[in-house]
Amino acid sequence: MANFWLAFITGLTTGGVSCFAVQGSLLTSVIATGQKTKNLVAFLIAKLFAYTALGFALGLLGEKLILAPKIQGWFQIFIGVYMLVTAANLLDIHPFFKRFVITPPKFIFRILKKQTKVNSFFTPLFLGALTIFIPCGVTQAMMLLAISAGNPVTSALILFFFVLGTSPVFFAIGALAAELFKRKAFVIVAATIVAALGIYSVNSGQILRGSVHTLQNYWRTAFGQTSSGVKGVAPIVNGIQEVTIIVRPNGYKTDIKNLKVGVPVKLTLVTNSVAGCSRAFTIPDYDIFKVLPQTGNTILNFTPEKLGNLTYTCSMGMYSGSFNVIK
Repeated sequence: MANFWLAFITGLTTGGVSCFAVQGSLLTSVIATGQKTKNLVAFLIAKLFAYTALGFALGLLGEKLILAPKIQGWFQIFIGVYMLVTAANLLDIHPFFKRFVITPPKFIFRILKKQTKVNSFFTPLFLGALTIFIPCGVTQAMMLLAISAGNPVTSALILFFFVLGTSPVFFAIGALAAELFKRKAFVIVAATIVAALGIYSVNSGQILRGSVHTLQNYWRTAFGQTSSGVKGVAPIVNGIQEVTIIVRPNGYKTDIKNLKVGVPVKLTLVTNSVAGCSRAFTIPDYDIFKVLPQTGNTILNFTPEKLGNLTYTCSMGMYSGSFNVIK
């Protein structure tokens, strides 16, 4: 339920504006005809059902495909870069960025040319379903989460609740779309939000790759919050470093900041009624991935082999932490 709630809140708070930025052309075709409210509702219903079906299909794929954390990180970075390009296109910074706008295949445009001339209930249903061909960056992130869920029903519900969350904002923007996009201020606000989400997505991708170049690490370095020396070094028992991480719904907590290079680590992950993506624990540098139980202790074993930062994170790069590997 935590993943569904997260998907719904993401759609409600950011997904609506981001989706409209790339799907506005299809919606404009719907509201350009008569019965605007009726057509808009039909459009959103069709979109909801189409994405739910897509989520089910992605869940089936996820059962067969498990993405390595670093590969998933590159996906996140790609999504973030695309969102930054979308923001640049919204602001009309340069014609170059228009080359990267995702549009439906040409055969769909040929169908649209006929369909949009027909003022019928089926037209908005058809156009709403076509939105799966042009997902926004936030939607693509939700699609990636649906794949990683690896369960058709769960994946379908993730996209269902996400699109459901986008619907109120999408409806409000859609109802006023023609007027809003005439106002430069709205376009600037929309572009700023999309750009911020793009930066967040790139940063999440960097975390999933285990890179030291993340906003969190820059912040810690700038304000002198990095760990050094022997402070917070893991105790060594029978030649093994023992570390405990408390897993919470909103992140991870441990008193251990430093690990000794070349010394095996026994990492105990403690969960207590935890739901959400923090249960999907990964250490990207060692391709370690484990879905933790809602309540219980999980032990992972590895040996840090190189000096420097060692990142651990959830499967979406939302919650993370790191150890400093020292001599």
